[in-house]
Amino acid sequence: MVVLILMNKTVGRPRSQAADDAIICAARKMFYKHPYHDVSMEAIAAEAGVSKATLYRRWPNKQTLAVEVLVRVIRERQLYFDSQNTFRQHLTANLRGLRDMLSSDYSDVIVSIIAETQHDKTLRNMFCQKFLQPVQAIGDADMQKAIEQGEVAAIVDKDLVFDQLFGLFYYRLLVAHKSISNKEIDVIVNAFFHVAGT
Repeated sequence: MVVLILMNKTVGRPRSQAADDAIICAARKMFYKHPYHDVSMEAIAAEAGVSKATLYRRWPNKQTLAVEVLVRVIRERQLYFDSQNTFRQHLTANLRGLRDMLSSDYSDVIVSIIAETQHDKTLRNMFCQKFLQPVQAIGDADMQKAIEQGEVAAIVDKDLVFDQLFGLFYYRLLVAHKSISNKEIDVIVNAFFHVAGT
């Protein structure tokens, strides 16, 4: 009898990777081409060729889908520290990549999500856990490797360093709406190594 019960138990429909990919592709296209507040979940579902029910089963609202898009974009642009480059070269390249992302058409998505996190604790926690913390973890690992290789002083406060470096970029590009040139990035990196270098 137990066997029959187990055999007759219905199992939920498996999640379709093709649908996931279509939704993410559509969301990236919509967020890139249109202002964040003009993009609706219905429009994303239509662009992806899936039903609204399929979309909402995966991402309950536009905010969670937008964070997922940002996570994927930053992962694609994140450069990993390897032995072929010095940490100075690696840091310079990553800061240029961050500048390019924050200056792209995704900047409106980032600004909008950050604004919404100010009054939505659940979204704030998700944004920190899925976007900010993984990025910081990669940076921490890179910094630790630079310390072990003798390029950065062991006493450096990694949290404070990243707040200063990345906070400057977020403020300059997203709040003050100013640009940051490659020359200015070189100045920032030189200042970092003047203080934290060995």
